[in-house]
Amino acid sequence: YGALPRQSRAYILLRRRILLEVPANSTEDKILHSDEPEISELNAELYRASSDRRINNRVKEADETRFSYWTGQTSDGRKHTSNQQKQVHPWEGASDSRILLADEYCDFYVSLLDGADTRCALNVNPVEAADAPNAAGIQIYMGWLLNTWLAPSWEDELELVKQYTAQYGWSGVHTTWNRSYQNIPKTLTLESLGKFMGIEGDSVTESLPAILAQQSDFLVDVMLAQSPGLKKSEIKTRIKELGENGKTTIETPAIVADHPEIVALKPYSEILFPPETRGIQRARMVFRRDSYTVAELEDLANASDWDSEWVDEVKKTAGQDNRWWDRGVSAVARTAAQVSDGQNMVEVVHAYSRRLDKDGVPGVYQTIFSPFHDRDSSGSESYAKHELVTEAAGKYPIDVFTRERTSREVIESRGIPEIAATWQSEYKAQIDMLFDRSNLETLPPLKVPLRYGNRISIGPGKQISEQRPGDISFMDPPKKGPDVALKNIEAIELRGDRYFGRPNPALEQMTSQLKQQAQVNRWLRFKGSLIRNVWEQVQRFGSDKEFGEVTGTGEPIPKDSQKYNFALSYDIRELDSEFTQKQLKAVSEIIVPQDVAGSIDRRKLVEVQLRAINPTFPDMLMVNQDQANQAMFNEVRQELAQMSLGNQPNLVESDPTAEAKMQFAQQIIESNPKYQEQAGSDEQFQELLQKYFQNLQMSVMQKQNAQIGRLGVQPNA
Repeated sequence: YGALPRQSRAYILLRRRILLEVPANSTEDKILHSDEPEISELNAELYRASSDRRINNRVKEADETRFSYWTGQTSDGRKHTSNQQKQVHPWEGASDSRILLADEYCDFYVSLLDGADTRCALNVNPVEAADAPNAAGIQIYMGWLLNTWLAPSWEDELELVKQYTAQYGWSGVHTTWNRSYQNIPKTLTLESLGKFMGIEGDSVTESLPAILAQQSDFLVDVMLAQSPGLKKSEIKTRIKELGENGKTTIETPAIVADHPEIVALKPYSEILFPPETRGIQRARMVFRRDSYTVAELEDLANASDWDSEWVDEVKKTAGQDNRWWDRGVSAVARTAAQVSDGQNMVEVVHAYSRRLDKDGVPGVYQTIFSPFHDRDSSGSESYAKHELVTEAAGKYPIDVFTRERTSREVIESRGIPEIAATWQSEYKAQIDMLFDRSNLETLPPLKVPLRYGNRISIGPGKQISEQRPGDISFMDPPKKGPDVALKNIEAIELRGDRYFGRPNPALEQMTSQLKQQAQVNRWLRFKGSLIRNVWEQVQRFGSDKEFGEVTGTGEPIPKDSQKYNFALSYDIRELDSEFTQKQLKAVSEIIVPQDVAGSIDRRKLVEVQLRAINPTFPDMLMVNQDQANQAMFNEVRQELAQMSLGNQPNLVESDPTAEAKMQFAQQIIESNPKYQEQAGSDEQFQELLQKYFQNLQMSVMQKQNAQIGRLGVQPNA
């Protein structure tokens, strides 16, 4: 096949056919029982995954529907024979509107899930009660990690997941740990090297040059151990320069990124799996396709220990792309071609496969290879890396989110354009008819005798000569009005709104809310599993010091991932401010007064109330319980200090914290001998204390009286 162009579909098909060493009806799984990468087998499976008849043209059709593209489309929204290469109907220049109904529903779906993300609350629930303190710390840390440290990349990738799911029916998400390095120049002097070697004083400049000459190999090994990314030849050159000049500059790799990350994967393009797959974690293998620049490949070779010879060879494949099945449509250019032609990009495939080792122990293995370079010059298999994925704990590090679940097969989930395609066509037909009718009514065709030919030209202020009166007249417009078309449009919108849950005055509110809540619940369950995956990455690679500083506990990262559940919840009815106000009022006026056993966590209640008003208020206004108690304690201590100096106390009406303040005041006085002595001898201090405690006691009594008024009895009697 050497004579075929390397980018042609025929070349790719023929090449894949040659690579398929196993007959199509064979049930033998060579990859399962092999310790070797088996690049040819992986290439063949990649071809099987991409040639599934159910995905052929699926991306293109979804794109064409959502972005309202078709062959022969014009920029002015009218039909022209020159563009369509055939006689247009009903006439030249008739309406050919672009209707974005499917795009509207996709945007509504994404906006619905965005709203749930904004207003939902993350709860970390411990399996055992003894782990509750750790769960609180984990909740603080994960909130900081996702909303501060990883933002905005976290939100950007989640946005793509939602968009892909709306458009294609499902999306993949790869959870991994990103650790990257960058060379940073550092100045190395004889003095700093001497301090490192334990040599100090005036003898450094005299003795070190000789030591450098004699122990250069040893120093090279030491520096390589400190900075594995350095090259041995470069270190030798710098050591020689140090001995001659007394200083040198050496570039040492430093960590510039060290955090978890998620990557959204576009269906049928960036994520593929064999046609028989019933669930992503049950798949025989999963492929993640990616493209890198040459510079990125160099970085990955250093940071991820990719084979350097393979990297050098794969650079030569830049610009080659085998995504012939995924042409799609550009949302901007609106052309039936890929958004990017992949020029100067190197395609790399990350294959995750389930295999058995020589002892029959199962595991997930990662093989990184190029579909365009499977053999080296000696004929041996060529790949970047092949290893057991230990951090995934026996799972693929890739998850799949589906818009619906109609079958166990992931790709059976339908995207919105696939469902709404015919509705959009019907909508377009009605709009085109209305536009064409408007043209006919505004400027109807002229009726003229045949003898006039095409000599009549009309326009504002023009004079038209008639041979006989009444020769020239306008044709009557269509007798039926536009009501039928308008009713059809209304019916189409009602049908779509009922199906997708978009609010419509003609639909019962509950109908829309049920549809919306189902989609929100599905999304939040998946997002909770993503957060759990991120937490598992933190447990394996995260910093204990960072965790202790963020949570304020000073404790290391809890290592048992099975002890904590991550739950997200959101009631779609909270979008209705009136409903939310009624809920909060019922809790405050009916439930809380009856909570005589103190079962309700008042702090959490305040957090819920603030979040209902504005999702950002809890983070802006609330402090944790320890901080709140400390602030109240400091306030009481300051009040006592001011009264000790003869100043009047700050009296508060109906203070909800009065009981706690009384306890703090008694605790402070009992632990301070000077206050006790002053309370017994200083009449002014006694009066101020009595006034302060009477004010607090009044607030406590008012709270109790309110409960007695509602219940009719003393709550604690």
